[in-house]
Amino acid sequence: MAEDKNKEQSLAEAFTELEKITEEFENGEVDLEKGIPKFKRGLELAKKLKARLTEIENEIQEIKTEFKDVSEPLIKEQPSESEIESSGESPR
Repeated sequence: MAEDKNKEQSLAEAFTELEKITEEFENGEVDLEKGIPKFKRGLELAKKLKARLTEIENEIQEIKTEFKDVSEPLIKEQPSESEIESSGESPR
């Protein structure tokens, strides 16, 4: 059933659950022997989050590559007066 929960859980929900587990350990609210399953769950969540974040980074990189030409400036900036003077062109 834990695997079903992992598949259905959103990134935000997983992060929230991991935060809660972490806080419980930091505040000393968990008995260490009884906390082993929670500790394991926290590591599972951390692994899942890391993998998903890597997937998201890769997706973003693919999108940036696919739309590279769109993200470049559509209109070139006009040269400054000093650039025009140094190039020998007459100002418009």
